[in-house]
Amino acid sequence: MKKLLDVEKTRGEQHADNQRNSVHRSSLLVPALPNSDVSISFLNHFLIKRGITSVGCKVTAIDKTGQRLVSHLTVIDEPRVYTLYLQRDFNVEAASFLVEFFSSENIFIPFPAVMVNHRTKNALSGVHSFNRVLADVFEDDDVNAIHVQEAAIDIVQNPGLSTFFVLAAGPFNLQAPITLRLSTSDSELTHSLNVNIPRFTQQLFELRDVVPAWSQLQGILFIDQPDQKLFYGRLFVGQIAKDGSFVGNHSYYDSSHVEGEFWADNNPSFRTYPVIQELDALIRFYPIMSPSEIALTVVFNSSDGKQLGATSTRNLLSPSADFFELDLRKSAIEASVDIAAVNSFTVQAIPLSGNTPTRINHQIVYRQSAIESSINISLQNYNVLHSKSKVRTSWGQIVNSSEFDTWLSITNDGYEDPVSTVEVKLFDESGYVGSETVTVPTRSAATMKISTMLLRNNLAPKGEFVWYEIECPNYFLTAFSISHNIKSNHCGSIEHRHCKRLLWTGGSK
Repeated sequence: MKKLLDVEKTRGEQHADNQRNSVHRSSLLVPALPNSDVSISFLNHFLIKRGITSVGCKVTAIDKTGQRLVSHLTVIDEPRVYTLYLQRDFNVEAASFLVEFFSSENIFIPFPAVMVNHRTKNALSGVHSFNRVLADVFEDDDVNAIHVQEAAIDIVQNPGLSTFFVLAAGPFNLQAPITLRLSTSDSELTHSLNVNIPRFTQQLFELRDVVPAWSQLQGILFIDQPDQKLFYGRLFVGQIAKDGSFVGNHSYYDSSHVEGEFWADNNPSFRTYPVIQELDALIRFYPIMSPSEIALTVVFNSSDGKQLGATSTRNLLSPSADFFELDLRKSAIEASVDIAAVNSFTVQAIPLSGNTPTRINHQIVYRQSAIESSINISLQNYNVLHSKSKVRTSWGQIVNSSEFDTWLSITNDGYEDPVSTVEVKLFDESGYVGSETVTVPTRSAATMKISTMLLRNNLAPKGEFVWYEIECPNYFLTAFSISHNIKSNHCGSIEHRHCKRLLWTGGSK
């Protein structure tokens, strides 16, 4: 990992000289997993936002031994959504697909804004790119400077489901022991797992098969994978049903033993999330931030951003075995708040002593009665390097299918203006489709059910995936897309927006 303060420093340097350490390649490794069809989807933001016309997307199909089967280049030169159905398009027995973007112009960000979608019989798993094959040893020095364990892995308690994780190998074979550690309220458990994974491939493990005794325990799961040269690899993790349906997320760094991951003051961190009345919402905190103790509060907001009530404060110590989960509906009842009146909720974190950790990470979860959607996200802080006037562009994927209910929600944590007005533009595989303008008061959410929005604006986008794009000088807007399979009740995808930061992120997120 790369310290967030170092990321901020790199962003500042890039802003001062936008050709400094220019980027001409980005990549991701896409796993082909059992019982699923995999596709990638992305909006040509290179052209739409930067005017870059010279972009090529090279996809290489790789077999189970790590050998190249075939490569194909797609020229990315139209202002539209590109969806590549990898198994169908290549028609080969591939274990994985290496996706690379190249340009003679500076593309600024080495982490591609691409969604990886796995379609199973009863679910659709969508997650943004979570790994990459690094360009050279210098990027390796930068990105892999600090070795940490991977965490933020939800252990499912439903007997019909199992927790899974996918270990991927980079450009070199991965033959080494992997250490799993489970921290519970009364014990520390470890398990060693020997793996032999050919280069550019991966292996899926179910926790109930690897360590059966752990699958029903509540605790914090850590996975220590060995250093891999020229590869940055978060784990693909999630929940899998007995019929093979699964929904995935990515892991996150265990920063609990990393020093220096603090802002220069104790200003609180926060983030606002939408309430979807048809779905249950939860938050999960794992104590994996830099050594600290923080006070956590959840505030319930009305549609105009007024506070309706709040939970009692919960202290979280890191490192510790102190796993914390909050069910929004139950917490609203305890706070004497009518959940039907709640438009959004804001998670706030304040250090009890010292400065605020830069990475206060947690899971936001939406579910109904089957597989839940869980996404890993960090709280915001006003200390982050940002402009108060320049336009910031965000974009993301929306599931466009009659099999799913899908919502797009924009939340506002800004402090400059009480209300932000944004135009939500939609793109499909033919290009721009149409738009709708929404207003978002501070500490509220503008939530649109996509089928209703399309009908209201007489829009009929083509393709399984539509992408939205918004522009606003308010740096602290966040867009979320959430989908739910109508038949199976699996919450197939929750995704926060990709964005063109005002300054280059320079490495890991």
